[in-house]
Amino acid sequence: MNWVVYIWSVTAGICFTLGAIHLALWARSRKSLANLSFAIGALAAGGYATHDLFQITAATPAQYAELARWTLVLGTVVALALVAFTRLYLQAGRLWLLWLIVSLRALMLGLNFAFEPNFYVAEVTELRPLSLLGETIVRPVGEPRGWAFLQQLSHLLIIVFALDAARTAANRGRGRAAWLIGVAIAGSVALAMLFTVLRAWGILPTAFVGQLMLLPVAVLAYQLSLDMFHAGRLADSLRDTEARVRLAAQAAELGFWDWDLKRDEVWIDDTERERTGISGPGLASHGHYLSLIHRDDRERVREALDQAVERGDDFDAEFRLVDSAGRERWIAASGQVERGAQGEPLRLRGISMDVTARKRSEIDLQKHRSALSHTQRVFAMGQLSAALAHELNQPLGAILRNAEAGELFLQHDPPDLDELREIFVDIQQDDQRAAEVIDRMRALLRHRELRFEAIGLEGLIGQVADLLNSEMQARHVSLHTAFPPGLPEVRGECVHLQQVLVNLLLNGLDAIDAGRNEVRRIEISAVDREDGWVELAVADSGTGIDADLSLNMFEPFVTQKSEGTGIGLAISKTIVEAHGGHIWAENKSGGGACIRFTLPVARTGEAA
Repeated sequence: MNWVVYIWSVTAGICFTLGAIHLALWARSRKSLANLSFAIGALAAGGYATHDLFQITAATPAQYAELARWTLVLGTVVALALVAFTRLYLQAGRLWLLWLIVSLRALMLGLNFAFEPNFYVAEVTELRPLSLLGETIVRPVGEPRGWAFLQQLSHLLIIVFALDAARTAANRGRGRAAWLIGVAIAGSVALAMLFTVLRAWGILPTAFVGQLMLLPVAVLAYQLSLDMFHAGRLADSLRDTEARVRLAAQAAELGFWDWDLKRDEVWIDDTERERTGISGPGLASHGHYLSLIHRDDRERVREALDQAVERGDDFDAEFRLVDSAGRERWIAASGQVERGAQGEPLRLRGISMDVTARKRSEIDLQKHRSALSHTQRVFAMGQLSAALAHELNQPLGAILRNAEAGELFLQHDPPDLDELREIFVDIQQDDQRAAEVIDRMRALLRHRELRFEAIGLEGLIGQVADLLNSEMQARHVSLHTAFPPGLPEVRGECVHLQQVLVNLLLNGLDAIDAGRNEVRRIEISAVDREDGWVELAVADSGTGIDADLSLNMFEPFVTQKSEGTGIGLAISKTIVEAHGGHIWAENKSGGGACIRFTLPVARTGEAA
């Protein structure tokens, strides 16, 4: 067996096989440029080994010289492929050093084809036979050129580039793989430099460069194969995760969508396609999808999308979607923007959920809440009827007395016009007082939805105090207020908050009547908690709260009054919670009860 032919052929075969495999892998995934650079380097290394076999068995000096010219070409391809692989795979390596290597190799190729017979020698005078593994090979004898240092310099630069790239990649967390690749490339190039010198000194019959190239090719192939193994395991894991996500999405009825901002194309999954009634692989633009949104919600959703794309905010919106059959569905959608290396928005990915049932429940709940609130206000008016009659009797009685007096003054001859003017002024003032009483009662009875605004608490409580003033006088109860300076306005609905205070004050009056405490007093206080909330407290000097009722006293139809309905506190809780607050009760240490509740501080600029 010719061992020289066998070893060089096996070397070439291994390189060709590995190169062909990774070239096929690159063909399936064109983005994998590291595979392409490795494939080119491995194929060139196989070609170098084959070419080297022909060169060391050349028959004439002229044949050897011509083969040596193409040896430099193949060696340059291998060198540049290794440098490119290092840069692409490790994502490291100094660009200026890479371009210096490329420029130096380009200069060598230029000299190689500009001068005869090649870059290495000016002339090959003879071929000396040598024995290697029992076979005869040849070594050239001739006049060398003075450019050999350029090749050694390029090798040295490749070593520096590979080790520097390995160090940078290792610092980024790719230690083992980075150093394996860097040391393999640098080590093989260093050995090639050493073997070339030993061959020139006559110590080695040949530089064995083809065999040395097998080292980085094998190491790089091992690392790429390891990556393929990990990628396969990751793909299996991703498939499992995808299956779990799909099951969870189906259970939650989630729809997935993806808006490609560069192409202005929207992809939607089967769930979303079923909701919209759209067929086909996707949409031409997001404008098409927006056209399916209810016209009253469309502009709001468009603004939310623009903010997410331009400012980087998370997209979050609820809107009505109208399908091809004209049916409306409430959709809750959220998403995040994916950005490129320069921070430019690339995609907006998100999910959506059909919340029609929840929205309908909320609407029905609001209707029931409003109806219950209206019923309770009507019930409260039954308790306030005596106060209303007393309030109206005063201005109406004054109007009657002034009218009778005016009639007497008209009987004088001549009539006293100054007295008549004063009487008319008094009649107007009393009429306005009566109208204000009626307006307050009408507002309390009006059936309407919550309309939040900024409300000053002192003014609000003053209105309620005026409303119940006669009732408190009749029961001999004094009302006191305590407000710290600079108390902020709260965000709420005036009439509904009046209703809460009326309920609590009437309960306090009933509790005081049921007790035997000589102190008949109700105090309303407020404090700014400085966490975005104002806490109000209505404290009375009555009987306090029964221990059996303390846990569920805000539930409907729960009361400790013999003639109570048990809906006043339940309605108060509903109204407070509709404002986002919380209500609770406690007994005072000195006797009596205290009901506390929180209201949100009005936002800056909110209309009062």
